[in-house]
Amino acid sequence: MKIRTFALLAVLSGSGWMLGAAQAQGFVFGTDPAKPQAAAPAGARNAKVETAQRLLTRMGLFRETPTGTLTPATQEAIRAFSVQHGLPPTNQVTDALLNSIRRVIWQTQNWSSGNYKGREKLVDAAGLREAQILLGKLGFNAGPLDGTFGPQTQVATEAFQESQAVTVDGLITATVLMNLRRAVNGVGSSAKATVRLLNWPDYIDPSVLQDFEKEHNIRVVYDIFASNDDLQAKLGAGGTPYDVVFPTANAVPAMATKGLLGKLDKASLKNLSNIDPRVDATLRAWDKDGAYSLPYMWYTVGIAWNPKLTAKAFPGRAMDSLTNVFDPEVARRFQSCGVGVVDSATDVVPLAAMAGGQKKWDGKNSTNAAAQVLGRLAGVVKVIPTDQYIDALASGKICVAIGFSGDAVQAQTKSRGAVEYRVPVDGGLLAIDAMAVPANAKNKREAHLFIDYLLRPQVIAKISNTVGYANANLKAGEFMSESIKSNPTVVPSTASLSHSSPIPILSEQDQQEITRIWAKFSK
Repeated sequence: MKIRTFALLAVLSGSGWMLGAAQAQGFVFGTDPAKPQAAAPAGARNAKVETAQRLLTRMGLFRETPTGTLTPATQEAIRAFSVQHGLPPTNQVTDALLNSIRRVIWQTQNWSSGNYKGREKLVDAAGLREAQILLGKLGFNAGPLDGTFGPQTQVATEAFQESQAVTVDGLITATVLMNLRRAVNGVGSSAKATVRLLNWPDYIDPSVLQDFEKEHNIRVVYDIFASNDDLQAKLGAGGTPYDVVFPTANAVPAMATKGLLGKLDKASLKNLSNIDPRVDATLRAWDKDGAYSLPYMWYTVGIAWNPKLTAKAFPGRAMDSLTNVFDPEVARRFQSCGVGVVDSATDVVPLAAMAGGQKKWDGKNSTNAAAQVLGRLAGVVKVIPTDQYIDALASGKICVAIGFSGDAVQAQTKSRGAVEYRVPVDGGLLAIDAMAVPANAKNKREAHLFIDYLLRPQVIAKISNTVGYANANLKAGEFMSESIKSNPTVVPSTASLSHSSPIPILSEQDQQEITRIWAKFSK
């Protein structure tokens, strides 16, 4: 692993960077300002360009998926930034430009006061201090070990993420802290091989990764994605390939058609017989021959709420209906305590179509119905990022929301039972998250070893106990906690499941329309 170190700069009060003793962290990027700085060439993938694209996205100046390629849109965003902030005109990415962008973001988004987009993603002060210590052990200077999130900690975190070739945002999340712990205490450089995973947020038990590393002497690199669209963008963006991914099953056909997934070598999976044939049969509704995927977890998409808060906002209202979110007159009654939908267009749009009278997905009619429903909710219903949904419910920031059953279970645990969840009586979705191997995976043997490891009943039961989702393993029940396997949110009754429809397979045109609808709704 290439280590980049960062020295702590003195903070100059006259420059507006005096953050106080507890946050006395400054920027440095390992460059000598006296030396000429090379610009990133057009047409080539470049880490600096990708960093600039990420930062410009935060500022609303860049709206494409960061690829590290100096595209015309990237050059236009750079020019716009330079004009806005009185810098010499340029359409190239240099260290000086990156420094300027970071400083503007830190100042304009009020990061120094902790008031910035993504603040709720951070671990607590103890976790921050632990992360700072771990970053230091890995050779990344995170500044004072004070448990506060300053610019130096952000820079060190980004450097660590870049060294792992995972998504870079500079935030100390639970996932980043988990990765830091394994980087310091795991198999590290002594590993005989590596396997790279790309999964949903909050969707694994950390000890499973640690135990796999120890048993097989294989280093696990763990990254997360926010949606199936984000997953596909990451797989198609180039860079270091992933080896195991966890798409929602209805996305598998399109991903396979696009050449993003490879066929599984099921003959190498010793634990394949542990899969529940009923769940596997359901999976075949999407992956017809079962060639590209195996079930990881299954769940429903429905409605979660905080009874104490909703009773105050709308006394006597029955909460197990889509109308609580998708009927604007009803949703306004909950606006004071927060009404939202999880930021997953391919899950929410089909439910919006149901609420608009389309009980069965049929493409254009369904997208039109969903667009009309969502168009009436602008300014009323919030879009909640997938990695913030659980905490928003658990903390009471949102009192009613459309989302995933397993996330509702985690919110129940965090809130000590203050959250309820149901499959809506007027329609919900049944879905499976799958395990698959990308077509360009470099470590396919290790990928199949990891998938086979997850097919062990004790292992998948541990994950279900942690994430609150139902698994597809016939033998896992004896290893699952009673509070999980008996929870109707995890495993709904037959009557509740009868209200659910399999999440639809979406055509390319469907996906384009959903992307357009969602972009308009979530802006």
